[in-house]
Amino acid sequence: MRMKIKRKMNVNRVFYLYFSVMIGVFGAETDTIETVSVNVGESVTLHTDIRAIKKNDHIMWLFGSDSPGTRIAEIIKWSYMFSIYVCHKEQFGDQLRLDHQTGSLTIENISAEHSGLYKSVIITNQKKLNKMFNVKVYAPLPIPVITRDSSHNSTTSERFSRSKCLLMCSVRNASWVTLSFYKENDLLSNISGSGLSSFLSLPLEVDYYDQNTYSCVASNFISNRTARVNITDLCQPYSEISLLYCLVLLLLIPLAVTVIVWILCVRRKRRKAEKQADENC
Repeated sequence: MRMKIKRKMNVNRVFYLYFSVMIGVFGAETDTIETVSVNVGESVTLHTDIRAIKKNDHIMWLFGSDSPGTRIAEIIKWSYMFSIYVCHKEQFGDQLRLDHQTGSLTIENISAEHSGLYKSVIITNQKKLNKMFNVKVYAPLPIPVITRDSSHNSTTSERFSRSKCLLMCSVRNASWVTLSFYKENDLLSNISGSGLSSFLSLPLEVDYYDQNTYSCVASNFISNRTARVNITDLCQPYSEISLLYCLVLLLLIPLAVTVIVWILCVRRKRRKAEKQADENC
């Protein structure tokens, strides 16, 4: 039994060594890169474009976040099919599936850490073929949030003179997201984040009481989410109105106090005069 296991391990090493030598002999051909976009939790299959693996065909899959240098799966066919899975359990677990008919690689229940470059190295009919896949894994897009930036106005004089309202559209924890502001169907501005953006925001200045329809769209290669804003509701100049009320009250309160004090004094004098008149009688 131990002899059989040892022979099997030796055969694996011989196959891997032979495969490496064959790669060096045939040299490297120009890599074609195919971009694959997928949502977190979905499955994706990277195809070799081979209908059926033939005798003496060799296929190796490599992976790396920046450069595909780690061997994760391999098939070598001689007079029988022999497959080796060498994936790193801490990164892929049991999520890799290798098609023994075509050599295509399937990643099940994919997560963000599986984003990166995948490379299939195929030796068939004494030819070496490389195929590259740039896999981008997207988290589900949240709905963008539109708020009014109250810190936009500064001094008191500016508050009375300004007729603008600053909107802020923001999104959190989105992958390769682009935020865009639209006026009706016209694009006004946009901003993009690379990779996983913890926070991305886009400002837009509009007139108070603007009757146009504005919307903010968060999008990536797979989906998009839209938030619309009612300028009349969101951009009422509450701070200016409140300040005006405060100023009016500051002017009216002393005046009201003065009037009340004067009325009390008049009534007091009148009562005093009436009392003296009664005593003289």
